[in-house]
Amino acid sequence: MRITAEQKAIIDSLRCERLSRNQDNIRLVEDFINGRNDSIAQTLRNEAFKEDEDNIVAYYVVKDSSNNILFYFSLKCGQLYDEFIEGERLKMLSKFYDFVATRQKDEKVSDDDRKELEQILELLRTKKGVRRERVADVLHKNVTDIDLNKLFRPGQHNVGKTYSGVELMHFCANDLYHDEWPLKNIKPLGAVVFWQFIVPQVINIMEIVGCEYLFLFAADLTDDEYLVNYYREHLGFTDRIEHIAAMPLYDLNCKFMFQKTVDLKERRRQFFENFNLDEDAI
Repeated sequence: MRITAEQKAIIDSLRCERLSRNQDNIRLVEDFINGRNDSIAQTLRNEAFKEDEDNIVAYYVVKDSSNNILFYFSLKCGQLYDEFIEGERLKMLSKFYDFVATRQKDEKVSDDDRKELEQILELLRTKKGVRRERVADVLHKNVTDIDLNKLFRPGQHNVGKTYSGVELMHFCANDLYHDEWPLKNIKPLGAVVFWQFIVPQVINIMEIVGCEYLFLFAADLTDDEYLVNYYREHLGFTDRIEHIAAMPLYDLNCKFMFQKTVDLKERRRQFFENFNLDEDAI
């Protein structure tokens, strides 16, 4: 059953804006928390404003009529491709990621070193890149057989066919207002944010540049794959193996998911057409 006028009014009361376009957001983000993944909330509170201002990553906040930030997401240009041929380097990247993640949890590590490791993990997670000097400093303090020269190679790397895309980098709700979402028993806030705000942004991008895929990396280490199932059921992503992300490091401990952009407009229409469960359906 399609969305009702009352439900539409609630959704239309939400507004979405670029983070750095409103200086008040510098103060408002301090009240953003997420217990499932605090590092994502920290990104919004710390470096997000500057990155949005510099157009490195486009950050968006979704607010209610009281100016509370309920949700935030970010978009960044990306690329998928076929045939990753650097198997030896991928193994070394995997080894380095596991090493940093393990050291970060080690109780013997000092607070300063732990913060440094946490920052490196976040840089790897968001694929912003880690400089050679920073990695060298981490490896210098620890006994490891990771070859720095294999992690950093100059020049280009050959791949197969490439595909244009946009990455949904961050997708995060504010726990402070989770229980206040009036439609929570009908549709989760994240699903509404995706189809109401994110998909139109991607459709607008497609008017300017080629964009075949929308993709993300689900940071989900739970046994029941809660996030993966959420993205699949409510947002229409799939995790079937078809193409590879342009930066495979993040996929080592996360699940790569994507969907074709050509279907987004129709799927958005269907989302609102079938917003409510049909009580007559068996």
